[in-house]
Amino acid sequence: MPVTFEKDDYKFFFYSNEHDPVHVHVRHGGGEAVFEVEARVELRESRT
Repeated sequence: MPVTFEKDDYKFFFYSNEHDPVHVHVRHGGGEAVFEVEARVELRESRT
């Protein structure tokens, strides 16, 4: 489990070969939470 970010004893990580939807695991103390990552991509501006 590669930790990608750590703050105040919270460890954030993900597995590159895991299932959809994209999500991040967070461990702290003896617990773990999973957060789904949702992103909306929208064209704001286009120039020719």
